[in-house]
Amino acid sequence: MDGSTPKKHVCIVGAGISGLRCADVLLSHGFEVTILEARDRIGGRICQSDQLGYTVDIGPNWIHAWTDDSKEPHPIYTLAMATNTPLHHWNNKQLIFDSNGNSLSAELTERLSTLVWQIIEMAFQQSEEAHLNGSSHTIPAEDSLYDFIRRKAEELVTNEKERGLLLQMSEMFGAYVGVPVWRQSLRFAWMEECCGGEEMFVSSNYSAILARAAKPALDSPNCHIQLNTLVTSVVTHKQRLPNQQVKISTATGSTLEFDEVIMTTPLGWLKKHHKSVFSPALPDRLTSAISSLSLSNLEKVFITFPIAFWSQQTTNSVPQNNPPGESASPCYMNWLTPSYPDSLPTNPNSWPQEIWDLSSFSPPNNYSTILFYLYGDCSKHIVKLIHNKSSAEKLALLKEFFKPYYSRLPGYDEERTECQPKAILATEWCMDELSGYGSYCNFQVGIEEADKDVLAFREGVPEKRLWFCGEHAAPFEECGTVAGAYLSGEAVARKVVDVYR
Repeated sequence: MDGSTPKKHVCIVGAGISGLRCADVLLSHGFEVTILEARDRIGGRICQSDQLGYTVDIGPNWIHAWTDDSKEPHPIYTLAMATNTPLHHWNNKQLIFDSNGNSLSAELTERLSTLVWQIIEMAFQQSEEAHLNGSSHTIPAEDSLYDFIRRKAEELVTNEKERGLLLQMSEMFGAYVGVPVWRQSLRFAWMEECCGGEEMFVSSNYSAILARAAKPALDSPNCHIQLNTLVTSVVTHKQRLPNQQVKISTATGSTLEFDEVIMTTPLGWLKKHHKSVFSPALPDRLTSAISSLSLSNLEKVFITFPIAFWSQQTTNSVPQNNPPGESASPCYMNWLTPSYPDSLPTNPNSWPQEIWDLSSFSPPNNYSTILFYLYGDCSKHIVKLIHNKSSAEKLALLKEFFKPYYSRLPGYDEERTECQPKAILATEWCMDELSGYGSYCNFQVGIEEADKDVLAFREGVPEKRLWFCGEHAAPFEECGTVAGAYLSGEAVARKVVDVYR
């Protein structure tokens, strides 16, 4: 656009990280932008809570930074560095409890966990090679990542007991993708390989990163952000003609018109509402993508104690001879398929549990908190258990469920007040309507064309002046991540810019 041309007016539906990055690029090219956000805040699924007595992220915590030098600098890592956001690099120490509640030896833990990740990397490699040489169809659509791990375990582990432990340990991958490992598609495992990059945890919270990403939109006179504005209807034309506009209706009864509309709404929301919101209906290829891509479920439970009693101890399971300043405590602890008596009343399905030790952060962020990651049916069970309950009821229910696990941490003593939780915070994303009652996209067994489904979102419907972005429209290997959402917003904005060049 040049100075003599009226500014084209673009509507972005959603003020999450993808919408904010999209607005940044459009504003830098002279567009007028209106962002319609249904929540009473910006950020989407990047948000915080002070319920523990300090601020924690109830949305994303991690930065999965790629290590490939051929790529551009990782955008979220770059924002973290620019805002002096502290990042934590975990040590490689683990404490794993077997199905009887007994801790495994350090040697066995290290050997089997290393092998688990080697096998998962083999699965990624097979999946990616099949994709690159056009033979993905040779991997059955119903074949799961767990099927691959089981076959490799039978090949590589002769000891039956150790093979069983390895298979149980492989279930930890469910907390990365939000579904059990036997639901994860092997054919499209390569699209989950973002988890193979450098793993960093935001040890404060994402608020400074979000503020920096939002600054261009918040500061520009050409950007208008309307909060508490739920979009209920998007009316497009059958083909692209000059001077047409897309009509948007909102729950408040207003009707607005724009030259282009970019939908950053989550996949789960599209699954629930695309048939009622878009008129005429979306193209078949896009509706197929909305239906085919799966939605994961991932929830978090933060439990804070008066002191980090578990880090005051050492056990036979924890390697010693630590570098100066490094804790002897493991950063990661896992309870494999718990079947001990005190776990079964509240967890009869024996869902495995895992925590990360947040007390290992550098000051001032080293709070005495452990973080449970829940996925699949377990996450839905916990949310259903506590939803619409009072704070006191939630605290009692969550203590009852998680006590069989934290009570097995080193140094626990039932009689010590320091070992009793003083605050618990549980997320409830699977009850969040604007997120579509789930977390992020996932590629589950049975899916036939996950890569083409993502490409359909990236392509959008330009002939209808309608575009899509978000973590489900991200670059391959970045789906389901903050970086993927950010990059998808940037990519779709550049496509709109190209239309008007």
